[in-house]
Amino acid sequence: MYDAGNWQSLYASALSESDPNKLYGKIEVARRAIRERLEQLQEEGSERERQLLDRAQHALFTLQARRRSA
Repeated sequence: MYDAGNWQSLYASALSESDPNKLYGKIEVARRAIRERLEQLQEEGSERERQLLDRAQHALFTLQARRRSA
């Protein structure tokens, strides 16, 4: 369905989605890709990318929380 290595484009797609009916689905797809990429990095070990992934997870959580309260 998606490539965990492509998490950045999935993340960007979720951030730019303006349709609330599509937003939650895009957030979930991006979250899954991010989690899978984090699992892959346990073996490969890239601290910089891990930090980016952590920030992306937080941003998606914040986006979803803000949309719920809007």
